[in-house]
Amino acid sequence: MNEDVAARKDNPARKKLNMKRVILNVLLLALSVGQGLGQLAITEVMSSASTNLGNLVVTNGPDFWELTNFGTNTINLNGYRYSDSLSLPLVLLVQPGTPSMSIQPGESVVFVRTDVNTAVTNEGQFRAWWGPCLALNVQVRMVPRNPGFDAQSDGVRLYDPASNLLDRVDFGISRRGVAFVYDTNSAEFGVYSQLGVCGTCKAEQADDIGSPVVTWGPVPLRILAQPTNAAVCAGMDATFVVKAGGLPRARYRWFFNNVEIPGASSATLTVTNAMPAQAGAYEVELSNGAAVIRSVAATLAVSTTPSRPMIMTAPSHASVIAGQTARFSATVCAYPLAAYQWRSNGVTIAGATNRMLVVLNCALSMSGTEYCLEAQNSLGVTSACARLAVALPPQLEITEMMSAAFPSCHHEDWFEVTNRGTNAVNLLGYRFADRFTLDGVRVVSDSVIVEPGQSAIFVERMSAEEFRLWWGADRLPPGLPIITYVGLGFSEQGDELYLWSPGAEDPFDLIASTSFAGATSGVSLDFTENIFGEDSVPGERGAFSAIECGDIGSPGYVGNPPPRFVRISADGSAVTLKWRALVGKTYQLKWKDRLTDAVWTALVTRTAEDWIETASDSIPGSATQRFYFIEEQP
Repeated sequence: MNEDVAARKDNPARKKLNMKRVILNVLLLALSVGQGLGQLAITEVMSSASTNLGNLVVTNGPDFWELTNFGTNTINLNGYRYSDSLSLPLVLLVQPGTPSMSIQPGESVVFVRTDVNTAVTNEGQFRAWWGPCLALNVQVRMVPRNPGFDAQSDGVRLYDPASNLLDRVDFGISRRGVAFVYDTNSAEFGVYSQLGVCGTCKAEQADDIGSPVVTWGPVPLRILAQPTNAAVCAGMDATFVVKAGGLPRARYRWFFNNVEIPGASSATLTVTNAMPAQAGAYEVELSNGAAVIRSVAATLAVSTTPSRPMIMTAPSHASVIAGQTARFSATVCAYPLAAYQWRSNGVTIAGATNRMLVVLNCALSMSGTEYCLEAQNSLGVTSACARLAVALPPQLEITEMMSAAFPSCHHEDWFEVTNRGTNAVNLLGYRFADRFTLDGVRVVSDSVIVEPGQSAIFVERMSAEEFRLWWGADRLPPGLPIITYVGLGFSEQGDELYLWSPGAEDPFDLIASTSFAGATSGVSLDFTENIFGEDSVPGERGAFSAIECGDIGSPGYVGNPPPRFVRISADGSAVTLKWRALVGKTYQLKWKDRLTDAVWTALVTRTAEDWIETASDSIPGSATQRFYFIEEQP
């Protein structure tokens, strides 16, 4: 070994110096984390940029978000991370191989999401996009596009180097080309930027409206809604809620009779199974680095008035798929506290002595089982029951998706689910998401029956009537179920979709899923030979052109449908007939006056030039009835 190297390794003074450096680095990290906790706030997000870049039409604009330092200390952002979902990997604000970055007191910086598919891939392009709206001396950093922001609803979360959550904002449906900012009175995030207000301006090369690196300043910390008193029966739950305003955003510490409650650090506090010893005063302390305030004390009263058990919330019926878990629960008011016992079809279940019953790995043979909870104390007994329904997994399949409707008509994303099985399926409670997580899923809130062979449409923000006007009611299958949802958007550059049953507790317990790599504007994606992601083609697999804007898709169809009459109307001695057709196919319209007649008479033979064809028939005055038949020719 080199003597000089050995001397350096064994040098006690050098070891001591290195140890001091390690301690200093740890202290600096702790100081940075502590400062970030009360100083940093997310102040602006653009989740749906405009579709134009000068004269260029783009499909993927430069989403960005803004971070502001409202404190008095400089913070080094190396090691800080962000995400748009708790289920996604955290992304470094300062990417490896890029210069170090600090944020000064009162400074705002912008983080621009980018990848090879975006219209803006570097800082120079972003500055050119916004032009004079963006000062030359402000900091702009490009970060990976994944995680991505949804245009319908999403959020941003900021974490320190130790992965502690520092700040979080959530926002709803975007307006294309308009940024989200915070309300100057309440500091509530998610209001739309307004041109000319608080530094908001229009980008030089696009129609985007925002105020990158121009904030509206801090908002004083205050309580907008105080926690309120609660009175519950012994053994029941009590919840206290506080609503706060202020920027930087509030941190919470709850107290019971002036003693801090360990771990109680959110805007909501739930006291479970409240007992007389937990009756008293509950208050919350709010702080944001600039101020500290306390709420009024809310009183929890726990009733110990003697009473026989009373069912306050009865257990609900449960419907699960074979192999899933069923859960039954009830709330009971009783004093002395009730003893619980669950029974299955009258048979006592060993160990089932709580308010909640968990039934694991439900089998088909268990369907129809009645589960009853008996609550008893020295003053009486009461019971409540619920039934379990267990079914085979439905054969549902995601058969079509449109993530890139023609932008000029401002139509929305939609997807199609088809029942390939032999039993009807009620979609009530079914959940879906574009991420592989059960957090933040969208839920079908109404009873929607999908018959065997039938399809249902899920459309973003559009009513069923608006969807029918878009595609043409006569062109769609009769009785097509259309479900409106909010808060899920698909990227034109590729995305995923997952569907779960109401009883799924594990994301791997899927009913259906699909993914696609990209989409053609104005054309839906569907199946071709069991491969999802092929462009719909007019006249194939039921595809046709929409009345509004001419988008191509086959909503409600998984194959070319046979011809069907959509309208027959009589006017004097003439009859007008309309039928659903396939462009390019030849049809023969026939008639006869009596069904018992042996022969149909040809009225017209025509090659369809539209998806709805029309023909007329003159009926002799002596005729009292006439029957019609439409047939597709070979």
